[in-house]
Amino acid sequence: MLHYRFPGEETQHLNGNFQLVESIENQDFIVTDFTQQLKYTWQQELAPTFNKSSAPFCIDQSGYLQQAEALIHDLNKGLADKVVLSRILKATQTLTNPMALFDALLKRYPNAFIYFFEDTILGSWIGASPEIFIENLGERWRTMALAGTKVASEERDFSFKEYHEHAMVTEFIEGQLRQIPGAQLHVSELKSYSPGPVSHLLQELTWQMPTEVLPILIRFLHPTPAVAGLPQKVAIQYIQGVEAHERRLYTGLIGRLEAGREKLYVNLRCAELIDQQLYCYVGGGFTPDSVAQNEWQEGENKSQTLLGLLPN
Repeated sequence: MLHYRFPGEETQHLNGNFQLVESIENQDFIVTDFTQQLKYTWQQELAPTFNKSSAPFCIDQSGYLQQAEALIHDLNKGLADKVVLSRILKATQTLTNPMALFDALLKRYPNAFIYFFEDTILGSWIGASPEIFIENLGERWRTMALAGTKVASEERDFSFKEYHEHAMVTEFIEGQLRQIPGAQLHVSELKSYSPGPVSHLLQELTWQMPTEVLPILIRFLHPTPAVAGLPQKVAIQYIQGVEAHERRLYTGLIGRLEAGREKLYVNLRCAELIDQQLYCYVGGGFTPDSVAQNEWQEGENKSQTLLGLLPN
């Protein structure tokens, strides 16, 4: 079963299963992995096939801080401008009724893309993503440059590190979009955006382009520095060499590519459900100015989007 809701739209409930495909163009519902090497579309008529998921590796705080300190050292040596390091948290409570969590997410986050599916290929996933990757507005297209994180209740301005981290994301996206002939790119004012327990820095970018350009743009734009790093290839290679878990669908793309109604999100604030255990995926952007303990705490804060709604 697949259950999902785009902000401002009716909740959908579909039977079927995911199917591995070469192309995700003009599909009603799609998901990809982090690097877009694996692409899946939802097929309502597809019969299920059994595939049991195994529990992912969850690094402890000591191991994560060692990774983080090594990454900060490498960044200060000139490895890259930014690398996003992720980890997985296992919930302390069991989840016997995932639909109850799905309903709670619908109510708590009306401006997020909410989904839950049980699939015999990919397993069971649930999420509440705040980040639009690309949306068809009719005459124009829209995306988000979303980065920099603090607790929503904190009465402080964003730090230099957080502003710098966000600026890298905006500059990368802007550079890609300016290559589109006749784009007429517009970048909004910088503002704070609080879609849940944490706040981010946000700029929206809108532009014009023929629909035929979309597949090329998706390939070159994702993963952005918000979920990978900068330079993109260096960051991806570092992530794949250091992270002891597979990101799987975390930081991939999710949503629809139906012609004329295209709307994709970055798969953030998500978790995998295995044997009634919820495994929550979180990440943080590292720059030379990062502090390892702060990045650990940022992951704890982000996890509360899902974990904070679990019954005690």
